[in-house]
Amino acid sequence: MVAGPVLAGPGEITYLVLTDRAAPYLLARVRWPDVAQAITVGNPDWLDDPGLFDLPYEPSAVRVSFAQATSVAAGWGRQLRAEAADGVPSFMRRMPANWSNLAPAERRAYGLESIGKRRVSARRLRRLRSSQPKIGALVPAAATSNGHVAALAGRGSTTGVGGPGVGGPGVDGPGVNGPGVNGPGVNGRGQAAGLTGGLGRIATERRRYVRVPVDGRAHILWGGATISVGLVDLSEGGVQCVLPEAPGMLAPGAALGRPFLLEAEVTTSRICLDVASRISWNRSIRTGTHFGVVFGELADPETEGVHRFLVAASSRRGSR
Repeated sequence: MVAGPVLAGPGEITYLVLTDRAAPYLLARVRWPDVAQAITVGNPDWLDDPGLFDLPYEPSAVRVSFAQATSVAAGWGRQLRAEAADGVPSFMRRMPANWSNLAPAERRAYGLESIGKRRVSARRLRRLRSSQPKIGALVPAAATSNGHVAALAGRGSTTGVGGPGVGGPGVDGPGVNGPGVNGPGVNGRGQAAGLTGGLGRIATERRRYVRVPVDGRAHILWGGATISVGLVDLSEGGVQCVLPEAPGMLAPGAALGRPFLLEAEVTTSRICLDVASRISWNRSIRTGTHFGVVFGELADPETEGVHRFLVAASSRRGSR
């Protein structure tokens, strides 16, 4: 995987997603008065629907960039093009759209019969949160052999919000010193040397949230562009990423745009987190820059979405 800048897409068309527990299930492109099309997780073929002209005013709809929309479509096996599709079927409406409460006919047309019917309960959310340490335990061997973790223990310059850090920082703050690494790759993979002591200290570091190694990408909004970066690890408190070349946006304390679009490398899983975030630290090594992003408080459905994403990504990662 090669991470790097992704150019912003055409500005004329607005791209929006609807999510269920942070997982996108509908992707729409809208431009008044001539473009109103959508695909879904259950029906990845474009459908014309005039009711989509109301979607930009729906509170639950999340506006995404062209690059983020491209990632969502790719997860459903579709290549997103800049222009609208011609000759697609139309959905004949008999009533105005209510995108927060789809009618049975709308669910059938979009293949969304099962979406949104099961709401997260407080008991289920507590159980998911208590399982987070178990998620991290699914991939201990992969974590210690992965260059992302090795890079945490490597020598390099670290800067945090409160001042310089030491050794391998994490999403929630600076970590501890560890031995260097021998040539990690651009996406964080490489051969590690002498990491036993450093990794042990990193593994036992106390944090509010357990960070789980994840291979994949994060599509981050900065100004009018989308930056595609490599994923290193993730928790409900934030994410650690890696970029071959560090732009000025990585300064600790810098606020990032919303939403975050995260994709796992070994699954088709995507989650869209419409949450405030900021850079908490950065650290340069020979082949790239690692940096941490701290999330604001997630809504309960988003928290469940993060845990589901980690369970799917960690299970597949540990089985490779």
